[in-house]
Amino acid sequence: MKREKTPPSIPSLSQIAPFDLLDDARLHRMVAASRLVRAERGEILIQAQDVATCMHVVLDGEVKCLLLAPSGSEKLIRIAGPGDTFGEEAALLGRPAMAMAQAARTTRLLHVPIALVRDAMVAVPSFGEAMTTRLAAASYEMMLHMQLCIQLSSTQRVAQYLAQLAPQGAEHAEIRLASDKQTIAAQLNLTPETFSRVLSRFVRDGLVRPQGRRGLMLDNLSQLRRAAAH
Repeated sequence: MKREKTPPSIPSLSQIAPFDLLDDARLHRMVAASRLVRAERGEILIQAQDVATCMHVVLDGEVKCLLLAPSGSEKLIRIAGPGDTFGEEAALLGRPAMAMAQAARTTRLLHVPIALVRDAMVAVPSFGEAMTTRLAAASYEMMLHMQLCIQLSSTQRVAQYLAQLAPQGAEHAEIRLASDKQTIAAQLNLTPETFSRVLSRFVRDGLVRPQGRRGLMLDNLSQLRRAAAH
């Protein structure tokens, strides 16, 4: 991981929510104090228990947030892509990071000092409200993820994952998987073999058709949603 010599630009941050709610003067101060970092695939960005002092903004690329078991095995918590942020909850609380962050591919991200984020939350009510909503959404998503991994069968997990990628209410939809099958399987707390087996069964049942390397055509979303629920 190395610090980029080219400083981050205002447009790169102002186009990312919730920073788009800040005026240019505040954005200039934030960008001037931030650090632009480039990481190659596999590089560790944050170690669990590191003291959190920044909010991390992904400009491009992909970051995996992982929990490590004492045995050394990894549990994928989330994937942060372009425009996503991570680490703000620990930084706002002044506590160590709970998860390790690792670049899934070549990635550029901005380390924004949490003190400036906190100041903006107080000074700009719309920004503060947007940050609060993001934190609430992240907490809710974590509860959904726990439900997915603890209460649902492998078939339900894969069906729910695919159905959530389609527009609400649609009966047919073409989707593209954001990551490789191994990463998605880890996100669903499944082995890659189990994920592939369930996906193959959906193909045989006429619910799903492969469309290229990561594309899928969902041909019967109502049945897929029923599979997710039962």
